Amino acid sequence: MPIYLVFLSVVAIWSTTPLAIQWSTLGSSFNFGVTSRMVIGLGICLLLLLIKRQKLTTSTLAISNYIYAGIGIFTTMTLVYYSSQTIPSGIISVVFGLTPIITGIFALLLLKESFFKFHKIAGLLLGLSGLMVIFGHTLTFSSELLSGLLAVTLAMVFQSFISVKLKQTNAHISALETTTGALIVSVPLFIISWFLAEGVIPQISLKATLSIGYLALFGSVIGFMSYYYLIRHASVRVVGIVPLLTPVFALLLGSGLNHESLTMTQLSGIILVLIGLGYYEYGGKILWKKR
Repeated sequence: MPIYLVFLSVVAIWSTTPLAIQWSTLGSSFNFGVTSRMVIGLGICLLLLLIKRQKLTTSTLAISNYIYAGIGIFTTMTLVYYSSQTIPSGIISVVFGLTPIITGIFALLLLKESFFKFHKIAGLLLGLSGLMVIFGHTLTFSSELLSGLLAVTLAMVFQSFISVKLKQTNAHISALETTTGALIVSVPLFIISWFLAEGVIPQISLKATLSIGYLALFGSVIGFMSYYYLIRHASVRVVGIVPLLTPVFALLLGSGLNHESLTMTQLSGIILVLIGLGYYEYGGKILWKKR
């Protein structure tokens, strides 16, 4: 498959996922929305393995990989779905745009990778400043907005940690195996969480049903596998463009399709986050060219 098509698919899926998450919970709880998505996603992955006549790798490293990825999916998605009840979908995407920066910090702590470069530190400080502006603005509204923003920030930090742990585990298994194994671990946790919270299958709208189906197929299966394919076959520079583009498109979609409005203070914080991320990813190249 041409690499540019994979790149466009990742950008499209990541841009639409936050809005689809909000729509998938219409008329139901966030627990039911995320649980049904993951159950369907697991079914699709198992079907793909059956079609390919492929078995899951069951080595010790592979099982560790599945456990880390599964706990990551359960924790991250639960927090994201919770936050989607109170904060705009575009803000969710902006916060997750900071993932490469926070991943760099965990890579320093766990993998001893280099982080102390001027453009990385400057990008981190700019990104965190933008996040603080958004947090400070949210404080003036309600505790529900604040708890939602805090939840999605924790989700982003935890996902960054898990991605570094997966790299540290280095199991050398396919994206389909990782996705399937992670869902095998996480789906029982989602079911238990939903059962303890309400355990009732609600009557949901067509819009919510289609959103759950979209998230199961594209968000949980195709998007994840496409991103891993992109990491393998594209340059780091190309992969780094993805978190720069997705918040912009997510904000436009949230405004145009979900009537989400942003204040000037929020926009200022978002711009700081995007500038920080851009400088983190490409500031080193700018400095090198000046020399």
